[in-house]
Amino acid sequence: MKVAVIGAGVMGPGIAQSWLLAGHEAALIDINEEALLKGKEKIKDSINMMLEKGLVEKSAEAYLTNFTTTISLAEGVEGAVLVIEAVAENPDIKSKIYEELDKLCPADTVIVSNTSSLPLPQIFPNFRPKKFFICHYFNPPEIIPLVELVKGEKTDEGAVLWLKEKLEECGKKPIILNGYKTGFLVNRLQIAMMREALEMVGSGIVKPEDVDTAVTCAIGFKHAWQGLFDTMDYIGLDTVAMAYVFVSQDLHSGTDVPEVIVQKIEEGALGVKSGRGFFDYSGDEGMKALKRRSSMLFDQYSLWKKGAI
Repeated sequence: MKVAVIGAGVMGPGIAQSWLLAGHEAALIDINEEALLKGKEKIKDSINMMLEKGLVEKSAEAYLTNFTTTISLAEGVEGAVLVIEAVAENPDIKSKIYEELDKLCPADTVIVSNTSSLPLPQIFPNFRPKKFFICHYFNPPEIIPLVELVKGEKTDEGAVLWLKEKLEECGKKPIILNGYKTGFLVNRLQIAMMREALEMVGSGIVKPEDVDTAVTCAIGFKHAWQGLFDTMDYIGLDTVAMAYVFVSQDLHSGTDVPEVIVQKIEEGALGVKSGRGFFDYSGDEGMKALKRRSSMLFDQYSLWKKGAI
């Protein structure tokens, strides 16, 4: 099966890689040839790291025999059964791409967007309403198992179930949202947790590094294998109800960007990409952090595949 991925930015190469590893043909499309070259190298480096960790059986070169890059949208989507749009979160850019895809792709082609927030089936209600919906991967998409499939009002249930099955064949764990909610599921959960963490740090109650320790050594440590509802069952729903009433009254509910974030932005401390955020990534520390992140995620992915988490 041929899968066409549009956009060679942060997500596109990893999305293409996930299909390559499952034995499919993947085409990566971008208007920038340099981005395509970088995307191919990114895939190659990632697969080689997976090979070192025993997560794949073949070399990057072997998988890349099914991989093509092109600046031509028509060439890239030709023969594709599935088209995944992964360009910038700009409706105007997406609109132009959808207009072209409508001319180039057969009526039965499933076209999805990797948007992380936009209600695209509502923004473009006349664009292939039955075969166009949201397929949201998480960064890095070649590792993180979860994919959110978000249906529109007119989405063909069969198309969603077909893609869910194909994603499962790629080793993914897709979930289906039966309607649009801002931020979908995971981002809503993350923002809720971030809001409380930022309030605690901003008020001086705790330091950022201690919040991260609490998450990795308690919340994340357990939630790697035990979900929220599973956790509630273990706690006891009567105890959950008592804690909910007691704690929820004191939770932060503001919607303004927290001052601690505003101040960091004004200082130009944007995180890894600027060399400084809540923590220091100057010099080669940023690259070290990214490599460590990938290595740790691959190790966790290995455990996940074995069913250990």
